[in-house]
Amino acid sequence: MSARSMPGAVAPAPAFEPESSSLKAMFFVSAASDPGLLPRLLEPFSKLGLVPDRVHADREAHADRVLNVDLRIADVTPRYAHLLEKALRSIVGVRTVIAVRE
Repeated sequence: MSARSMPGAVAPAPAFEPESSSLKAMFFVSAASDPGLLPRLLEPFSKLGLVPDRVHADREAHADRVLNVDLRIADVTPRYAHLLEKALRSIVGVRTVIAVRE
């Protein structure tokens, strides 16, 4: 006998579907300045069929020539945000990735 057919039984609540929700993801990347870095940072977005809403890069002028890149995308699933963060962290030359999800 199922819970629905039992008198006085309460039907279970529908399962929470985290993939149906979307969020805004921001990635702040610090990396060694390299001519091929920007295309490598955009590749994970492309592989997922996404286009970032913001791409901003600044190169610091001190001795080690650090490139700071701000990548943002809105309306992305939590899973895709996680995959993007993981991919960005694995790119050669990347020193740090700060990921913010709203």
